[in-house]
Amino acid sequence: MLNLWIQFIIMAILIVISGTKLSKYGDIISDRTGIGEALIGSILIALATSLPELVTSITSSLVGAPNIAIGNVFGSNTFNLMILAVADILYSTDEPIMLRMRYSNILSGLLGTLLAIIVSFSMLVGHLTNLSFGFMGVGIDSVVLILTYVLGLRLIFRYDKKNPLDQKVVEEEEIIEKIPLKKAIIGFLISSIVIVFAGIRLSVTGDQIATMTGIDQSFIGSIMVAAATSLPELVATISAISIGAYNMALGNVFGSNIFNMIIVFFADLFYRDGYILASVDFIHVITSMIVLMMSVIAIMGLFYRSKRTVFALKIGWDSFLIGIIYFLGVYLLFRLGISV
Repeated sequence: MLNLWIQFIIMAILIVISGTKLSKYGDIISDRTGIGEALIGSILIALATSLPELVTSITSSLVGAPNIAIGNVFGSNTFNLMILAVADILYSTDEPIMLRMRYSNILSGLLGTLLAIIVSFSMLVGHLTNLSFGFMGVGIDSVVLILTYVLGLRLIFRYDKKNPLDQKVVEEEEIIEKIPLKKAIIGFLISSIVIVFAGIRLSVTGDQIATMTGIDQSFIGSIMVAAATSLPELVATISAISIGAYNMALGNVFGSNIFNMIIVFFADLFYRDGYILASVDFIHVITSMIVLMMSVIAIMGLFYRSKRTVFALKIGWDSFLIGIIYFLGVYLLFRLGISV
């Protein structure tokens, strides 16, 4: 048992190191190739920061652990949003951190919320009616998810070119390291290989820990595995805020949450015992509701831009509520997990 925990921790550390490098090299590749401001650049960076979740969920599907696969997706999204509250605490000044973010991030937040609603609705319908429809081995809900993702990215790309609400916002200066393109590509590939290996082992050990401890797979996937695979986003977001790149930080959180929801499609593609959203436990509906509540609060805080802070903490009310909902959600999932 102790050996499993040691393996889990080592794989988590490898994901942190490699995920951070992957994000940095992905940013450099986008800039060096001239696609940093294009849609392809956005996809590359989103893939870079979400690769641990992608590999872990696909592996979980292959080994027949759908609850870890879907729990990892929603759990990672809650953890990513919790990063905003952590950043607000660490870098709190006289005003909440959301006041330094661009309005254009709202559209990204809304797309991530819409994708989460689609998945939540599908799980609810599946559990209440026992109906499931598919297309070429993939659930129809997964197909709708990927189509919504593509259309949503197109809207974000077009909106970003106009940006009417951001005309008065001062852009932060982007810091680009002097690293050659060839070195960045090699580093990106090496980091990807390490993450693939670590993600596979993380899924397998997480499933074994769930079996040996009697704790539900849903809790293991939603909390433990999700937190481990989201550590690169934590490091990248905190690092971006520390140098004043606030929009890069929020873009990383919302962008990762968007791509995380698309992981459901790939997990369904590799799941061989039916359609994945029809095979998971009902507890994931609760996790999805937690994601939706945290997302809406973050979007409202970004739009309303209140200067009020929470007492001596000097953080925004939105960050405070996000933190409260996250920890209440973790406790609820833990109680439900050990009682299953």
